[in-house]
Amino acid sequence: MKVLFLINNGFGIGGTITTTFNLASALAARGHEVEVLSTLRHRDIPQLPVHPNVKLMALVDTRPAHPDYDAEDPLRGQPAEFYPKADYRSADYDKMIEDRYERFLKTSDADVVIATRAGLIAYVARFAPDRMIRIGQEHLTRRQQRKAMREELPIHINRLDGFVTITKRDAKDYRKHLNLKHTKLLFIPNSVPVPTVPPSDGRAKIVVAAGRLVEGKRYDVLIRGFAKVVPEHPDWQLRIYGLGKLNDELRRLVLELGLHNHVLMMGPYTPIETEWAKGSVAAVPSDREPFGMTLVEAMRCGVPVVSTNAPYGPAEILADDVDGILTPVGDPDAMGDALLRVVSDDEKRRAMAEAALKNSERYDPDPIAERYEQLFAELAERKARRRARWWSRFLPRRTPGPVTPPVLLGPAPTLTVPTATCVAAPGGELEVRPGPAVPEGTALVWRRIGGPAEIPVGERVSQGIWQLFTADGVEVQAGALDTRALIDHRPEPGQEVLVRLPYRLPDGGLGLRVWRRPVHAEVGDVRVDADGVHVDAEAFGVSLDGAALKLLGPEGKVVERPLEPTSGTAFRTTVPALDPGVWGLWLRPADGDPIRFGRFLDDVARKNVAYVLPAATLGEVKVQPYYEQNNEFSVRVTA
Repeated sequence: MKVLFLINNGFGIGGTITTTFNLASALAARGHEVEVLSTLRHRDIPQLPVHPNVKLMALVDTRPAHPDYDAEDPLRGQPAEFYPKADYRSADYDKMIEDRYERFLKTSDADVVIATRAGLIAYVARFAPDRMIRIGQEHLTRRQQRKAMREELPIHINRLDGFVTITKRDAKDYRKHLNLKHTKLLFIPNSVPVPTVPPSDGRAKIVVAAGRLVEGKRYDVLIRGFAKVVPEHPDWQLRIYGLGKLNDELRRLVLELGLHNHVLMMGPYTPIETEWAKGSVAAVPSDREPFGMTLVEAMRCGVPVVSTNAPYGPAEILADDVDGILTPVGDPDAMGDALLRVVSDDEKRRAMAEAALKNSERYDPDPIAERYEQLFAELAERKARRRARWWSRFLPRRTPGPVTPPVLLGPAPTLTVPTATCVAAPGGELEVRPGPAVPEGTALVWRRIGGPAEIPVGERVSQGIWQLFTADGVEVQAGALDTRALIDHRPEPGQEVLVRLPYRLPDGGLGLRVWRRPVHAEVGDVRVDADGVHVDAEAFGVSLDGAALKLLGPEGKVVERPLEPTSGTAFRTTVPALDPGVWGLWLRPADGDPIRFGRFLDDVARKNVAYVLPAATLGEVKVQPYYEQNNEFSVRVTA
């Protein structure tokens, strides 16, 4: 069959995009011809991976400077006539888009069309010809829709052949409120493929959470809950992946609770499976979860989940106290207590991890795709029976006149773009694995960013920032980057500090940061009080005897401060009130050149994003510690 998916924006990151691509890819792998039509396109390459046999297209480009941006269409900006105004994305739709949808659906040769949001369900109900099997998917819950949308949606659903919810509870809710005549309503869960990286070994003392930083995800509940963990387990860390309008507010909460050494705001990340696999516990603090993709993603990586019992998905996914723990919605104390139970009990955590890995197999894409195939067959048979009945000849028939199909943008490059995955080892070794779109025998090279140097993959790469290309100059995109071996890496005595950390560049390219230092001062915890900024650090390759903190400031100003050895090679030092300007921190040994303070010995590529550091107010100045882009450590002093 030829299957067509309609989605608002297939070029971003989100649950609906992920699940649509998962199902589309599974159907393509089973031999179906699959297309995904994205209403909008804001970048040339999608951020999430798609099966190479899935054709990804778009109706409009949103970038005014892009050649595909159509500023001349007379329908641009005119209000859409049929797109529901109560849909959350209605502002994206105008008469130009509506006209293109109508022409596309009337001329498409797809056997099945699946709309993935309420407004697109309305378009399928109105514009898709009866010869198509017309299916709507609900990726929210009925109660999450606006009241006006809940009242309007039944009209459109009744014109479909099938309507699919992703939880049993939501299907039950719709049955209660819908009077369906011909539409088949059923529940089919989302699918999550087997991760491309090994499951978590449960050794890292990390709690992982991921999702958009918006009100309903309630990361404030998680951060406050984690504050109960830190006093008993100060060596544990919470990592929150994602971006959203509450980013600044959550960072302020981290500072307010004094959790800046324990809570990392990691920013957006894809593919996220490598980060789930670093965790020993996953956390989902949402007020509501229509399904709960993050729960299943974490479980598929062998990570137990502490989640709120949010409507509707978590209770259908987790077996409470078996592969995870369910807590009341909006209760930081309960979230903290549940995290403490899992964090404090190694044996329980291991047992829950094994159960999570096994129980998540039911969400494998292949059986989910098979359930959709059964639905396609059943709906096709029902349509055929209806057409065969004697009275069907008296049903009104629409005979459309000639229709010109719109010009689509695409297909977008997906896995046909050269990609590579990486596995980093503690000793500095780096395994680069070319993806399927890189022809066998293709030479790959690292090119220094901001410089002319070029080094073949496999040869020694010097300190700096690099990007991966094919030998003929094609940029290689980043696939899965497994850097878990670097989480708490420390060099052996007498060895130099050597870190090769692959990471994803903003445009999706595969970057590499290399730090190679025979001597080094590694920054640890940072605290502030009325005396200044206190920095815990560790020295490598240098004696602390006779050493001091050297602060190098504006106009060549130099201030020295004493070091306080704490244990072995560890020490503490304090940055006091200084003249306004930026000051770099250096370790000045008794003999030899000064060494710049930095934080390199872990798997976090961008410390300036992840760490939220507090400022110290010292008399008439404010001293703000921060990590620079190269992860070296400085303080900014302002009046």
